[in-house]
Formats: sequence, C-alpha cells, structure tokens
Amino acid sequence: MAQKFVDLHVHTNASDGEYPADEVIRQASEVGLAAVGIADHDSVDGIDAALEAGEKFCVEVIPGIELSSELGTSEIHVLGYFIDWHDKKLRVLLNIIQDVRKWRARKMVEKLQGLGLDIAYDEVLAEAGDAKAICRPHIARVLLKHGYIEKFQDAFDLYLKSDGPAYVKRYEMSPADAIQTVRRVGGIPVLAHPIFAQADEMLPAYVELGLRGLEVYHIKHDESANRRYEELARKYGLLITGGTNSHGSKDPVGTVRVPYELVEKLKAEHKLSSGKLGLYK
Repeated sequence: MAQKFVDLHVHTNASDGEYPADEVIRQASEVGLAAVGIADHDSVDGIDAALEAGEKFCVEVIPGIELSSELGTSEIHVLGYFIDWHDKKLRVLLNIIQDVRKWRARKMVEKLQGLGLDIAYDEVLAEAGDAKAICRPHIARVLLKHGYIEKFQDAFDLYLKSDGPAYVKRYEMSPADAIQTVRRVGGIPVLAHPIFAQADEMLPAYVELGLRGLEVYHIKHDESANRRYEELARKYGLLITGGTNSHGSKDPVGTVRVPYELVEKLKAEHKLSSGKLGLYK
C-alpha cells in the first residue's frame, strides 16, 4: 500500500496566500497529497471553502490557524490544529486582531509614503482582496508592482522587518496567550518554524505553557535543522509536524510533505485531550 503524505502548513487568500482555498486544495490533489492543514494568519475564513473543496478533490482538510505573537523583538507563531473554528469567542478575538491589522497596514503605508514611496492604502486593500487579515506581504506585492523593489524579499529587508523604517507592531499577543487560545478552542498548539522562534532556548517555557507540538520540517529548515528539532521534539515529548508554509506559486503546496502518520498522531492527541474529533471528520 502506497504511503500517504500531507502538507500541514498552507495559507489561502483568507490571509496572505496567493490562491483561494478551493484552488489550494485542487493543487494539493494534483501533487498527490492525502491531507492539507489550512493555517491562515489570524483568520479561519478559508476553512469552510477548503473543506468543501476537500470533498470534491478527495483531500482531507485539517482546520487550523496560525496565530502571531511576540516575545521581545521576536515573532513567535503558534499553529493550532483541529480547532473549533466556529467558536464565537475566537471569532470576536480574530475580528479585533484583523481590525488592528488594517490600522497597522495604514500606518505602514504612511511611513512608506514618508520615505518617498508613492503607494496608497487602497492599493493594499485591493491586493488583499477578500482577506480580512491584511499582512505585510500584501504591502510587499504593491511595492513590487510599483517597481520600488526588485524582488519580494526586498520589501522586508529594506522596509518591513521588525527593525525596518516602515515597520509597525501588530496586535500584541504573547506566546502564552496564543497557546492558550488554541487550547481553549479544542486545538493542538504547535510551534511554527522554530528556526525563527528562539526554540532552542525557549522551548521548555513554551512546553510549560501548554505547547504540544513542534514544526520540525519546514521549507526554511535544512537537514541539520530537521535533526536538531527532531531531537528537541523527542526530548520534550512533543508531536512532530511539518509543512511548506505555502503562500502560492513561489512555495507551492506539497513542497514539504510529511507522512500521514503524523496526522494520525495529531488526531489521537486531539481525541485524548478534547473528545471532539468527530466534529472535524
């Protein structure tokens, strides 16, 4: 029997992904994935459409989210799998975060204008389309269209990174708040791309806060990083996950794929901790 593979970190245009959920799932089917974890930034708006497309294309969809938090000057992203995305308190929180994201985007545009870059906030909104979670990549794409940068990453290196001249802080959420938010809605909290999250030093503290998994495999991890995070996951008894962190054509869904057995372990953990697995079948 052929082994099944999954990509557990995929974005749609409900946040900063390039494609709508149904197209993401179609692409996942085309590259032979058995399952996909939808994990948009501070948004669950793509999940229902992904589930519908999953039935059409025979791809299992794992409902998730990627919550953005901060520790000092570092961004700490927490993935949540098998969340109750209809939870009313979660929806209220996400609405607040999304409103702050809009305010933040406007302020960053104003800073860019002050630097002599003639872009408009309405252009950013148009780039975001139906996405309620406006993200820095939306601004980066506008800068690229205007020719102010040569490549996408330049927007971050020159202007939008945390110490960049146009950076504005997002909604302030601590890693503890992000982890507990995921747990409160029945999800499994997993630390995303640990190479960027001070994982080596901070992982024991995250585990104390309730972290249950580690994204060992990621498009930015080399083999050495994979081995290091495998060892850390085993040391702290954490579930192992992995995914592309796909946003579209530059990092297509399925670029990083992991065995389906990792999903089975997530399901077992979810069933054990919440008894709500049937909600997501």
